[in-house]
Amino acid sequence: MKRLLFFIGSILLFTSVHGQQVLNLITGEVRDGDEAADPVRTVEILDDGYLVTWDFTEACLIKDKDFSGCILWRYSNYFMDSQTSGEPSILYESEWLKLDKYEIPSMEILDSAYVDFHYQLAPAIPPLPDCDGYEIPRRPITPYEGFFPGSAIEFVRLSHFMNQIHAIYITYPILYNYELKIVRAYTKIVYKVTLSDATTGIEELKTKGELATNGFTLDGRPVKGNAKSVIVQDDKKVIIK
Repeated sequence: MKRLLFFIGSILLFTSVHGQQVLNLITGEVRDGDEAADPVRTVEILDDGYLVTWDFTEACLIKDKDFSGCILWRYSNYFMDSQTSGEPSILYESEWLKLDKYEIPSMEILDSAYVDFHYQLAPAIPPLPDCDGYEIPRRPITPYEGFFPGSAIEFVRLSHFMNQIHAIYITYPILYNYELKIVRAYTKIVYKVTLSDATTGIEELKTKGELATNGFTLDGRPVKGNAKSVIVQDDKKVIIK
């Protein structure tokens, strides 16, 4: 796997009036502003599966108002924010790849490139209070070792809903090392999802726990309680609040 490894040392203090800057992931240059180039995602349909490519060139950096010296990492119009209190404010995007049969696909990261930046990532921001007024406190990051998450791509599960089957994957454009205060920002991720030739019956998948028939949260996980859910209809994600 190809890797592009830079280490950017101490970053200059933010000077933007709004505390927001744009970081060029390729050159390491920083400018004031709040508009960054969008990530580019392409999906190629192959005879035996899918080839998914992500390209990243710029990211928005926002000073966190509650945790001094910390930043929130954002991409324009893409990726959702982790809402798990006590975790770093990691971003993610769920990928729903349609399957014609009840197949258990395999996934392989074919290529990737990343740049390491020395920033202190802010803790995740929990969701707003629910209708009962219950509020989850925003806690500092719980210490851990190594990079989190452990991989840029994660397989979640198969989804069966409204007579359609999808394989759900999550893309993490950044990883974070809490001890070293390093944000590992990917500039490219290429992965292939290979579909199996064999078909598997729906009841068998249910027995194995590899097929879900209920709604899913925005990151592709089964809905619990009052969480927002998402379904797929006509190959489009539909958010149910």
